[in-house]
Amino acid sequence: MEEIRNNSSYLDDMSMYDDVSGEHMLSDASCGPVIDASAHAGSNASFVNGYLRISLHGKILDVNGAYSMASGYSREELLCMSLSDLDDGTLLEKKDNGLLDIISQKKGCFDVVHRTKDGALLEMKVSSTYVDHPEPFFVFILENTPDPESSDCFFSGKGDLYHSLFKDNKAIMLVIDPVNFDIIDANVAACDFYGWPLEVITRMKIHEINTLSVEKISDEMQNAVSEKRNYFLFKHRLADGNVRDVEVYSSPVIANSRDLLYSVIHDITDRKKAEDELMTREMQLRTAQKIGHIGSWSFDLKNGDADASEEARIIYGYGLDGGRYLISEVQSIALPEYRSYLNESMRALIEDDATYDVQFKIKRANDGAIRDVHVVAEYSNEKNMVIGTIEDITERKKAEDSLLHAKMLAEAANRSKDEFLATMSHELRTPLTSVIGFSDVLLDETFGSLEEKQAGYVKHIADAGKHLLKLINDVLDLSKVEAGKMELQYEVFHAGVAVNEVQTLLSPLARNKRINIGVDVDADVVSVNADRTKFKQILYNLASNAIKFTPEKGSVLIKAQCSDNFLVVSVKDTGIGLSKEDQDKLFHPFEQLRSYVADEYAGTGLGLALVKKFVELHDGRIWVDSKVGEGSTFYFSMPLGLDLERTAEE
Repeated sequence: MEEIRNNSSYLDDMSMYDDVSGEHMLSDASCGPVIDASAHAGSNASFVNGYLRISLHGKILDVNGAYSMASGYSREELLCMSLSDLDDGTLLEKKDNGLLDIISQKKGCFDVVHRTKDGALLEMKVSSTYVDHPEPFFVFILENTPDPESSDCFFSGKGDLYHSLFKDNKAIMLVIDPVNFDIIDANVAACDFYGWPLEVITRMKIHEINTLSVEKISDEMQNAVSEKRNYFLFKHRLADGNVRDVEVYSSPVIANSRDLLYSVIHDITDRKKAEDELMTREMQLRTAQKIGHIGSWSFDLKNGDADASEEARIIYGYGLDGGRYLISEVQSIALPEYRSYLNESMRALIEDDATYDVQFKIKRANDGAIRDVHVVAEYSNEKNMVIGTIEDITERKKAEDSLLHAKMLAEAANRSKDEFLATMSHELRTPLTSVIGFSDVLLDETFGSLEEKQAGYVKHIADAGKHLLKLINDVLDLSKVEAGKMELQYEVFHAGVAVNEVQTLLSPLARNKRINIGVDVDADVVSVNADRTKFKQILYNLASNAIKFTPEKGSVLIKAQCSDNFLVVSVKDTGIGLSKEDQDKLFHPFEQLRSYVADEYAGTGLGLALVKKFVELHDGRIWVDSKVGEGSTFYFSMPLGLDLERTAEE
């Protein structure tokens, strides 16, 4: 039985036949040459490879012209008949045995006697092949039992029959001596395929073409001679050194009392490559499913069967050995509270072509573990089948829950921070304003004069209060920006005027250090659409920093110009300059610069951090160019906002 099943790759297209000079013969895909009967049915004319395709129950499914002429029946008549209508009892003498069992007992090779239409008997040898794809059937290759006195020939005379059925056949054909491996003959197609002329290839042995060892070829030849197997997969070497994958159909033939083999060769290199690529892609798909914990599945609604990939079976908790599952069995894995929802979703998919994209919990079959899964499916109306994927999202759900919990904690912390800042705004700024106000009153000597020492102390109180108030305001502003609560109040104003206003505010501070503070505004700088207060605060912080870090008798220059619809402002000083390390820290809140700088020039670092935030709120950017001992130049740019201006006017 196994020997017969091994032949299941026998080509289904053997049933095709071409009309050549009024006679019928098998197509190039057949496993050997066909010789039609040359006389009326019932005659003793030989024919080789009569062809019958038969169902498991004996019905004739296909037949070639050679058998039709030998039997005397037309092709149409034969297609309405069964094997039992032709057999005289030698094959089907035991009616209780199936045809498969009978052929298996006879090892696929046996003698039969068929009765022709006019009642004559045809004694024939049969080589049978069982094919199980796409539907199971048998292939019979029938040859007349040779006459010992006349059949000892290989295409006797090598005439027209030899040329039409062998030499000029489009299929690649070789005749081989299975004893010494000599290639006895080759047709034109074989010479073209292998790349050797006939006089060369007929001096070669088959192992010079076949990549198998001589011993292995010998084993294969013996199998073919004994007719245990007539289909082989080999690798054949061509004259140019290329190796091709081929499938070979071999059958015995007698010539001059010698047992030979004739073989029909098909080049399947491209098919093999495609099969290998398909196998590789399937392996890649399995690997991808394992990595992503995504499996594929299908429900066959015709018979109620369910199928699942390896990863899907792991998710469901089934074994990896496959097996048959029922749809109802797979559906029962979902927890009960989800089943009505899943049934309704499946109904909507099949009847209404609705989207099937669901998440639910399952109880795994093998260990009872509760898992979260995500399932997506589509319905094939043609196949009446639901095909989909299943993904185990348990770990992702846990991560999402953790993120949600963290988000809730962060929001709670943010609310606490907002409450703290609101408290700070009220509880600290209100009394601090009073301290500063009363200090100023004392310094003005509204309620009496102060001694020099007393005035000095009160001034220290006022300065410290103002510094603390600025620090509190900076912290509050920075917190608002980071919380996304800082809103810009856009207005159109003249940038040059704003620059001059900042210069005026800083002039007393510059005079105290005998620093020259200058302004250079290009003529093309007219207006900008921005938050005027924030713009002046940016410029004030940069310029006041420049004055603070510039020694006495130095200079500070504020410059403004337009470039590509952007306002570019720079503040250049002749101060101490900054190292690369300090430049990397500049715009981070509470970052300390080099210790000796921090000691000499007190500050928290909030000013520049706030400046950066304000610039970025305007869709601008800020940068610095500085060298130690050579001063620094701070730049910031922001859009002029002319489109906003036009929109506002409209």
